[in-house]
Amino acid sequence: MAQAIYREWFVNFRFPGHEKVKMVKSELGMIPEGWEVKRISDFGEVVTGKTPSKKKPEYYNDNYMPFIKTPDMHDNMFVLQTGECLSQEGAFSQKNKTLPSDSICVSCIGTVGIVSIISHPSQTNQQINSIVLKNKNKREFLYFTLKDLRETIKKYGSTGATMTNLNKGKFENLKIICPDESIINSYHDKVRAMFDNIRTLLMKNNNLRKTRDLLLPKLISGEIDVERMDINTEVIR
Repeated sequence: MAQAIYREWFVNFRFPGHEKVKMVKSELGMIPEGWEVKRISDFGEVVTGKTPSKKKPEYYNDNYMPFIKTPDMHDNMFVLQTGECLSQEGAFSQKNKTLPSDSICVSCIGTVGIVSIISHPSQTNQQINSIVLKNKNKREFLYFTLKDLRETIKKYGSTGATMTNLNKGKFENLKIICPDESIINSYHDKVRAMFDNIRTLLMKNNNLRKTRDLLLPKLISGEIDVERMDINTEVIR
């Protein structure tokens, strides 16, 4: 629903009150009067990730901070868990790479154009450029805008080699159509709860998955006896 509203307002330009707004020329085509063409860097600081030295095993795997890589982002609007974590020492070794929650990650090397939102303070590897938003009201608008830029990222990141690579400078300078503040704020007010509900449900699913993984081996081994448990097995119709 949030994406459908996005496309109606910001792609088809049928936002509330659009009938009274005339279209004008821009470098990206016709846009509503009062809207602008902006660069990604206008929305916040762009941070390119970095991998702490693998020669120091003490930098990893004590669950102090999520370390995001592209596979962690696939099919995930929000990154809630990662295959690898940094220790406190590992995270502190490159403090300037720590991203606050609600930053938006975009994969820019290899499999490019994957977009996810950070749920907890995290760091990423060098394949990901992230935007630390100046104004979090733009989170939802920019999330869908960046997803729509996937083919553009592929084009500008193409080097003739087998792997696409869009560096920080090129990423910062990508141009997008930006509505006026009132329209963005209206969109944020309308869909923020949808985004937050998605995050909550994903967190519940993760917790259920962890509970299942803890209980199942104990049930199979007989460590937990369910014979005397009062379990309702009635089929719900």
